[in-house]
Amino acid sequence: MKNIFTNISFDKWIVLILFFISVYTVFNLKHWKKENRVIVSDVVDYYGYLPATFIYGDVTLTNPTNKITTYSPTFWYHTTPEGKKVFKTSMGMALIYAPFFFVAHLFATSTDAIADGFSTPYKFAICMSSLFYFLIGLIFLRKTLRLFFSTNVTAITLILIGLGTNLFYYTVIAIGMPHTYLFCLVAILTFLILKFYEKPTLINSIFIGFLSGLVVLIRPSMLVFALFASLVNISSIVDLKNRISFYSSNFKFLFILLLMALIVWLPQFYYWKIASGSFLFYSYTDEGFYFNDPQLFNSLFSFRKGWLIYTPLMVFSIVGLIMTIKNKLSLAILITVGSYIYINSSWWCWWFGGSFGQRPMIDLYPILAIGLAYFIDFISTKHKIVKTSFFMLLFLLAGFNLFQTRQAHEGILHHDSMTKEAYFKIAFKLQKQISRDEVAPYLNPPDYEAAKKGNRNQ
Repeated sequence: MKNIFTNISFDKWIVLILFFISVYTVFNLKHWKKENRVIVSDVVDYYGYLPATFIYGDVTLTNPTNKITTYSPTFWYHTTPEGKKVFKTSMGMALIYAPFFFVAHLFATSTDAIADGFSTPYKFAICMSSLFYFLIGLIFLRKTLRLFFSTNVTAITLILIGLGTNLFYYTVIAIGMPHTYLFCLVAILTFLILKFYEKPTLINSIFIGFLSGLVVLIRPSMLVFALFASLVNISSIVDLKNRISFYSSNFKFLFILLLMALIVWLPQFYYWKIASGSFLFYSYTDEGFYFNDPQLFNSLFSFRKGWLIYTPLMVFSIVGLIMTIKNKLSLAILITVGSYIYINSSWWCWWFGGSFGQRPMIDLYPILAIGLAYFIDFISTKHKIVKTSFFMLLFLLAGFNLFQTRQAHEGILHHDSMTKEAYFKIAFKLQKQISRDEVAPYLNPPDYEAAKKGNRNQ
C-alpha cells in the first residue's frame, strides 16, 4: 500500500485533491435537496429530452404539462408557426446526462421515490455527473500538460484552473450547465488531437469524431474548436504544406472522423424532423448574432460580465500565449480563443444571462491552460524574488476567485446587473457584511428586449 501512494506523482495528487474538494463542496451544499436548484433555468431545457422521451413518451411535447406530480417543472419549448412544440436547445447535454439519468430512474422506480424525472434522485444524479466529468477533464488536462511541462508546472496549472477560475462555480454550484462537461470533452479532444498528429489510428479517429460531434451538439458555437484541431503545430508555410500532405495521406482517417461526427447528429436531425417537420430547425427565433457589432471590450472588461474582471487569473494565460506566439501550439490557441471571444461577444446577450463571469470561456480552458502553463514555466526560471512574487500573485487571484464564487452563490454578486459601483460596494464583503437590498440601488439590470433588437452596449 505504501508503494501505491509513493508512486503517485505530485500532479496526480493535485487532480485527486481538486476532485475531493469539489466532492466535499457538493455534498456540503446538497443542492439536490433544494427545490430551486440543479434542474432549473437552462438545465430544464438541456435535460428535458430525457424525461420527455423515457418517462412521458412525449418527446414532441404534445402535452408538455402532463406530469406525474406538480413538483415537476414545465418543459421549455418553442412553438413553431404551425403550432408544433420544439425544445429550444439541442440534445447534446441530454446525451451527457443520460447514463446518470438511467441509474436515477432505476433507483426511483425500485424505491418509493417519485419517478417523475425531476425529483431528488434525478437531481442527485446530475450532481454526480458534474463531479464525474470534472474529474475526467482534470485527468486529461494533466495528460496534455505533461506532454510539454514538468510535474510541478502541471500541478500548479491544475490548481489554478481548478480553483482559480469560474470552472469551480459551474462544477459545484451552477450544476448541470454545459461548461464543466465541455471542459471535460475539450480536454479529452485536445489530448487525442495531439496524439492523432503523432500517429493517426482508427480508434483515435472514431473517438475524435464522436467527441467533436458531441461538443458541437452541446454548443454549436464550439465548431470554432475545429480551428485548433486544424492549425495546431502549424506556424509556417512549410508546416501548412506538411499538414495538407498529412491529410492527403490519411484521408481515410479524416473520413471516419467526419462520419462519426455526423452520426452523433443524426438523432438531432430526426428529432427536428418529427417535432418541427424539418431536418434543420433554428429554435432560437428572435435571438441571434450581431457580427457587425461585437461587444469585445464589454465581454472582456465590463463590470456587468467581463471575463478578465471576474476571472483575472486568465490574463496570465493570454500573456503566456503571446510570449510564445511563435510556438506551434500558441498560435493555434490564440486564433481559436480570439475567434471564440468574437463569436460570443457577437451574441445578442453577450453577458449570457444569469451566470458568474463569462461562462462560455470555460469551454476552452483546456487549451487556455497551456498558455497559463507557459507563463508559469517562464516565471519558474526567474530570480527567486520575481518567481515568489508572481506565484503569490497567481494564488492570491485564485483565492479572490473563490471569494467571488461565494459572493455569487450568496447572491450579492449579481448574475447580470453588476456595475462598477456595485462591484466596489461588495468588495471583500460577504452576505453577513452586506445584504442584497444594500447592493440593489447600485445595480443596472440589462434590457433584454432592447438587446435582441441590437442595443447591446449595456
